[in-house]
Amino acid sequence: MAMAHGMAGDEILKNTFANDAFEHFEIAAYKSMLALSERAGLDFAGPLQTSLSEEEAMATWIVSRVKDVTLQYLARRERALSSLS
Repeated sequence: MAMAHGMAGDEILKNTFANDAFEHFEIAAYKSMLALSERAGLDFAGPLQTSLSEEEAMATWIVSRVKDVTLQYLARRERALSSLS
């Protein structure tokens, strides 16, 4: 997604949104794998739960920084626009 967003002026924001979406995709995938392995009678719960917890932590970290990233982007954009005046 970073390459697609690279052409836009707000790519840092779009990449932040995409990172958040991808983390939630991974969270759903691990939850699905946990359900499948349980149904199949396979004992993969330990490693899958570890990975799920890591993805949930990363998702929380990303979400907690959206406001700061947005405001930093805005400040840089405002500086860039004011330097054109």
